[in-house]
Amino acid sequence: MYRILNPKEEPKGQILSSDYKSSFRKDVFAYRKLSHDIYIFSQKTGLQIKNAVRVAENVPAFLDLLNEFFMSKDAQYDLHQMLIDDPIRYISGDDLYAFVSNYIADINETGLYYDWNKEHYLWEFIWEMIRSYEFPNMPSRMDSLFLFDNETNAIEFKKQYRDSYYQLVTINTLGGTVKSFDMNWFSNVPSDIPLVEVKEYARNYWKQVKTEKPVMEILYQGVYSW
Repeated sequence: MYRILNPKEEPKGQILSSDYKSSFRKDVFAYRKLSHDIYIFSQKTGLQIKNAVRVAENVPAFLDLLNEFFMSKDAQYDLHQMLIDDPIRYISGDDLYAFVSNYIADINETGLYYDWNKEHYLWEFIWEMIRSYEFPNMPSRMDSLFLFDNETNAIEFKKQYRDSYYQLVTINTLGGTVKSFDMNWFSNVPSDIPLVEVKEYARNYWKQVKTEKPVMEILYQGVYSW
């Protein structure tokens, strides 16, 4: 089987474990509270997922104006005031206040915040939420090694998603469990849909449904070398 990896994080010739904490996994875990805030906010409001993220990105810059709105006790907030264009223009002031309060508290606690290019942390959080509640027997993406069973798919993945310092290698699995999923359900999710629809993509992924042109990724849990 094949894998695209960073040799600095997964050294050649050593016995490695699929549950190692890569820098990406550490970041997903570090951002989990912020991701949960956005998850709940998007679930309550029905905003497109990209716009729920954008609200989070804009909160620090608009905090003074948001506090003025909260003090006004208006029932509805116009998202155009945060430069956000969503089919749902007005959202509950109470929902916005709950989100901003929790989000700012978690920013202060973690020292982190959502800015450009952090959206992929939310995708992993959503997939893990659906897995843990609805498909608990499936392997967590955060504890698994991602493999391909053919070199062509591995090469295409490298071209699309990885920098030049990543390598295509052959993996020797040394005992563990294997599950296959169609990566299209994860990598081709549109961002202009609400959370309720995103969840259906996640469910199809964990149900192991195949799309018309599946790209299978293997989640391996166990030890390995290359």
